[in-house]
Amino acid sequence: MVHATLEQARLVADLFIGRSSDYALQLSTGRYRRVGLPISLEVVREHLRGSCTLGTYLLDEHSACCFAVFDADQPDGLAVLAAVRRRLAADGIPSYLEASRRGGHLWVFFEAPAPAWAARRWLLPYCPAGVEFYPKQDESAAVGSLIRVPLGIHRRSGQRYPFVVWQRGQFVPVAADLAGMLSALKAVRRVAVSPALLPAGPTSDEQTTPPTSQALRHLATPAGYPPHPTIADWCAEQDPFALIGRYVHLDSRGMGHCPFGEHHVGGRDTHASFQVFRPKRPGGTCWRCYTGNISGDVFNFLQLYSGMDTGKLWTRLRRGEVL
Repeated sequence: MVHATLEQARLVADLFIGRSSDYALQLSTGRYRRVGLPISLEVVREHLRGSCTLGTYLLDEHSACCFAVFDADQPDGLAVLAAVRRRLAADGIPSYLEASRRGGHLWVFFEAPAPAWAARRWLLPYCPAGVEFYPKQDESAAVGSLIRVPLGIHRRSGQRYPFVVWQRGQFVPVAADLAGMLSALKAVRRVAVSPALLPAGPTSDEQTTPPTSQALRHLATPAGYPPHPTIADWCAEQDPFALIGRYVHLDSRGMGHCPFGEHHVGGRDTHASFQVFRPKRPGGTCWRCYTGNISGDVFNFLQLYSGMDTGKLWTRLRRGEVL
């Protein structure tokens, strides 16, 4: 068993633990079991030692997050994420590449907790097709999505996956052992999620949809397109029951069978675990799959349903095309 100090556990907790009031443990199948208790430094220490493997929920009790993650579960995942990393770096956003069982994770750390909806509107335009982005929800009444905490031992593969860099034509670990990896992570740079980068956040349930963000200006209205300045504005104009009802048969309570089969045993939702509801703020979260524990706004729904990246879907919607 690897030795791990409380100081090392504190570093990992500071970087990689989202919600401190709850966490999950990875099972031998690779799935996770929610614990329902606050996390402690001793539990993080056991994660580093290899006696358990943690999953962390990105959203805190106020639907804010202190990091975001791009997740590429594909054979060339590291290469795909390395390209994302270069795009982020060109815009002054530091990120850190971690190998995973099926590909890789790319981490972006914030100087202070940011509203999940703001982080998504800022960073989603960098996310290519086929790559998952965390947090998956703009806001959540529950714990929301989770991701594996780095540098533990994956319970299914038995491997401890390193952070990597590109050197001499290949991806290599940033250090030869766990202690070296943790030492290297002390130099992590956090990005300031500032008003210059993000739309102004809502201060109450009555506040309206935020204005255009710096990160979405490249999606501005092309000549001849209808006047929807931002994705958020477009979402705020939609009736979620009418739009999502085109693709999912909903009952009087807004319940229906989830169309995203990958989140269900056998690839099919047999218990009508999907619900549409009125968002707390215009254009906000308006649907949830209770089995897959995923939720989002109408644009997120169409992205998942169509498999399109942000830019392509937005262009089609601006043209008035029906999916």
